[in-house]
Amino acid sequence: MPSDGPAAVGPAKLVGARVKRVEDPRFLTGRGRYVGDLKLPRMAAMVVVRSLYAHARIRGIDAAAARRLPGVLAVFTGADLKERLRPLRADLDRVKNPSYKACDWYQVAWDKVRYVGDPVAIVIAEDPYTAEDAAALVEVDYEPLPALVDPEKAVAEKRVLVHEEWGDNVLCHTDFSTGDVDGAFGRAAAVVRERFRTNRHHALPLEPRGCVATFDPIDGQLTVWSSSQMPHMVRTKLAEALDRPENKIRVVAPDVGGGFGLKCHLFPEEVLTAFAATAVERPVKWLEDRRESFLASFHARDEIVEGELAVDRDGTILAARLRAIADIGAYSAFPWTSAFEVLHTAQMFPGPYRIRSYAFSATSVATNKSTLSTYRGVGAPVATLAMERLLDLAAGRLGIDPVDIRRRNLIRREEFPYTSVTGMPYEIGGYLECLEKAVEIAGYGELRREQAALRERGVCRGIGIGCYNEITALGSSYWHGIGVPMSAYEAANIKIDPSGHVTVYCGTHSHGQAHETVYAQIVSDELAIPFEKITVRLGDTNDTPYGWGTWGSRAAVTGGGAIIHCARKVAAKIRRLAGHYLEASADDIELVDGRAHVKGVPGRSIAIAEVAKRSIFTTAADLPANEEPGLDATHYYDPPPVTFPNATHIAVVDVDAATGFVRIVRYVVVEDCGRMINPMVVDGQITGGVAQGLGGAMFEHLVFDENGQPLTTSLMDYLVPTAADVPFVEIGHVETPSPLVPGGFKGAGEGGTIAPAAALANAIADALAPFGARVREMPFSPERVFRMTQPAHA
Repeated sequence: MPSDGPAAVGPAKLVGARVKRVEDPRFLTGRGRYVGDLKLPRMAAMVVVRSLYAHARIRGIDAAAARRLPGVLAVFTGADLKERLRPLRADLDRVKNPSYKACDWYQVAWDKVRYVGDPVAIVIAEDPYTAEDAAALVEVDYEPLPALVDPEKAVAEKRVLVHEEWGDNVLCHTDFSTGDVDGAFGRAAAVVRERFRTNRHHALPLEPRGCVATFDPIDGQLTVWSSSQMPHMVRTKLAEALDRPENKIRVVAPDVGGGFGLKCHLFPEEVLTAFAATAVERPVKWLEDRRESFLASFHARDEIVEGELAVDRDGTILAARLRAIADIGAYSAFPWTSAFEVLHTAQMFPGPYRIRSYAFSATSVATNKSTLSTYRGVGAPVATLAMERLLDLAAGRLGIDPVDIRRRNLIRREEFPYTSVTGMPYEIGGYLECLEKAVEIAGYGELRREQAALRERGVCRGIGIGCYNEITALGSSYWHGIGVPMSAYEAANIKIDPSGHVTVYCGTHSHGQAHETVYAQIVSDELAIPFEKITVRLGDTNDTPYGWGTWGSRAAVTGGGAIIHCARKVAAKIRRLAGHYLEASADDIELVDGRAHVKGVPGRSIAIAEVAKRSIFTTAADLPANEEPGLDATHYYDPPPVTFPNATHIAVVDVDAATGFVRIVRYVVVEDCGRMINPMVVDGQITGGVAQGLGGAMFEHLVFDENGQPLTTSLMDYLVPTAADVPFVEIGHVETPSPLVPGGFKGAGEGGTIAPAAALANAIADALAPFGARVREMPFSPERVFRMTQPAHA
């Protein structure tokens, strides 16, 4: 058979176009279908009883009063469930990660609680109000234990242990060194160092977590609807935890109101909801309220980082060092493990710069807080903050403009492909081009002149730059290489029905990324079938081939790659069948505007819809030799280890030194995410990411007291940016297609979030340069910024 290579189609029309999102009508008219919208006959409610202590032994639980309350169907404690549910366990290959320690995470604690919010019982009742009332009647006898809240103290602590079986509180520790680090620091013209403390924060999706499960005792079928980014993974792990056949479990992720990495895990509550449905043989719903979300959903970004750069007289980076500690909370999250945060920080610290000597020490430490795991960008925002602040400090020490020190050190186009100092393969990217275009859009020279004039009038204006690259669309070889027991291929199935309409099934899932639109754009171009005839189906494990969901800016690369390969298989079969029907060679068939044409023979063509119909309503005599009926193909695509988009952000701020208030005057982003499928969607991803990034930089902070009690458990305490706080984002693009990926795509989903902290920190430091301000702790709240202006701060 001929190759299923690139289809012979007319000129591409939709990839690269600003096509309106097909998802929007249902969202704008309030017709989205979320977990909370599900209403099933006889549906019961589940409420989780949560620990009031950060660290305590459970001496006993009295649930008798709760069980007696009218309307209560069942109450289960950890002792009831210990032998009925297999605990969660996030593990790593011990050969590749010899220091890593795993722990069993029971869905309901039975021996001791390890953070405020740790489940101690579940209540299933006729309605959520009765379940809440019953939960309040569950009495737990606690023996309080000292709580660990400071990760640096927890490293040294040997008497108070989050997990006694570890012998200490270190989840994982990694040291790395390559090149002549000590020698480079010894001969450097200047050495700059700083200690950074990033704020613990939360993904805070508009839709908190939620789950509905129903069980049919006749055929043993369990159906679970979950607000999840990874429905197939959830199905597999539910089967393990519940000890049920996986083919008897269906997981559906309906519309998801934001994920940002939070929802690409298996959570105890998903297992508990599914178990509850089997226990009471009724549909059961669990919806997380906002307070629960702060207590028990995973946290992010809580790191202490000490960074150093050694530079030559002209600003060339000679070597770098990093020491990073992450407060991972009480448990390790499945599937990535909570060690990924700080390891990603250490891995990405060199960023887009030419560095050949580098050493790091990365430590993940358990404390009595909610678990820390992946959130948009993972450790890259912390790495970028540290590197970009150190570059500005080096530029200041040497009297070099911040733009010029970056020009000198950014990897240039002619140096690609480039292997980073940590061994990462960088495909070609427009690193310097993004910087230069951002400088041009911002009018950098004029900004500096304005700044000087304003400073004479007492206005504290600052200009800050943040450059980065990021690893996206991590393939199976990346995860296997670091010892994470999962894969990262993606799968697509494409079917053309007898009417000529196309259905695309993919293992990724959309929670704001417009997959229903961008995937249809790809398929339309590959098959030359009108966009409006294409439907994309996602999120249902009964529909879609096994896939790994949406996270890590992977969908365009992995989902798009699988769809391109799959569409080319279908296109090749269309050409073969059309050639048969038109008595021409398949190689002479071209697909244009919904028809298969014989090249160079006007008038000889057949509608693709007719090919589809004839391929199904057919006889063996009407098919070419060795062909099967139908136009249907499946493809599994495993991408390269990583792709590397990159960007430059420039922030301009005014700081009121008397109050510490920071006003963002301008914000410029130039991003290179490879070939863009839909620039409108990319712009939306960038703008939303910037809003999230500046929220983390300026507002968001989860605060705990010395006993591990969270003090920020509502949106009155935990601040997020409003529309008034988010500036207009001026966006430019550099398109450097990836040579490694079908379509040339790179990831775009997380990029906007990675550089705001760095750009804003540099801008604030620049504005407060007359005060000698050290910008090193997030968030950059008015109180903290005001303290930077005080003499004691330095």
